[in-house]
Amino acid sequence: MWRETTMDVAKLGQRQLFGMKKENLFKRVLRSFEQNQQVAEVVEYLVAILVRHSLCVSDFSLQPLKELIHELFLSATPNDTLRQHCVYFQHFFSDEEWQTITQRLFSSKEEYQASTKEACSYKKLLEKKSREHSQESDFQFDLISVFKDAAGKKHTWTLRDTKPITSPEETAEVLNILTTLTIFQTSGVRRFAEYVKFKSKKSCLDAEHEAVPANAEESVQETTNKQETPRKKNAQQELSTAKNTTATGKVAQQKNQPAATKSKTEPPTKSPTAKSKNAAGKSNLPKTERPPAKNAATNLENSDASDKNEDQIQQRRNERRAKNRIEKFLRRKKKK
Repeated sequence: MWRETTMDVAKLGQRQLFGMKKENLFKRVLRSFEQNQQVAEVVEYLVAILVRHSLCVSDFSLQPLKELIHELFLSATPNDTLRQHCVYFQHFFSDEEWQTITQRLFSSKEEYQASTKEACSYKKLLEKKSREHSQESDFQFDLISVFKDAAGKKHTWTLRDTKPITSPEETAEVLNILTTLTIFQTSGVRRFAEYVKFKSKKSCLDAEHEAVPANAEESVQETTNKQETPRKKNAQQELSTAKNTTATGKVAQQKNQPAATKSKTEPPTKSPTAKSKNAAGKSNLPKTERPPAKNAATNLENSDASDKNEDQIQQRRNERRAKNRIEKFLRRKKKK
């Protein structure tokens, strides 16, 4: 049997029986019985859970507590609470076991029928409501009911996450089962003494948020960095390749510049030194050669032009050609 030992277990109220999760609730019920051995109290806990199971979307079937139910009805000392509510749990027993229970609890068939008459009508309704399955919906339904306590004072009780209402009359009958229980009390006054009314409220989930643990954020950041590193390397490789290509193109362009870029210059001016060395007074330099200073200037211009784009280089080239033609024409005209 599913058992746990504890030093002290408080009684279960409506907040625990209708609000706790299934696993935790069943553990609390078991601990309560193991410590207190209050049979009547635990039986009423189980009846309240049956009500919750029939009305709510979540499954609160008592099958995990089958051993506890067997112990209560087959071994515990008979009392009025066992007699009043036993029929709710008949399906947990075989026919032979059920016959043994009825013989233990009742002295006659007439006593059995009289004691279980009200519970028998509720039992059929609980079984029917438990078989109902709500369809998936974006809405949540809450059952808001009003009861009178034993002193006649009204109070409101809300059961959350219930099934949509298919029959208001049947739902009201299920709520009436709570009026047969004595475990819900405030200052010694029974809370569910008389059912008054109920309404079902539909609500929609507007937003939802869940905090991300710090270690999860670090893992995500680490993954992102790993993904970005190859991208950066690829970008750097592409940039390096582009630079090498550009540099290679510039070198090739300088080597392949046509000889026409070199402007044709006039014969060098005869200097006194040249006259002393050459009696004819003519320069030894060929007409097509440029003076060293002019060659250096041309090379400097070509070096500067290499940093410009191809269009600018071509434009400068054409300008120099036109200038050289004009100068050549003017020189020929002067000689004439």
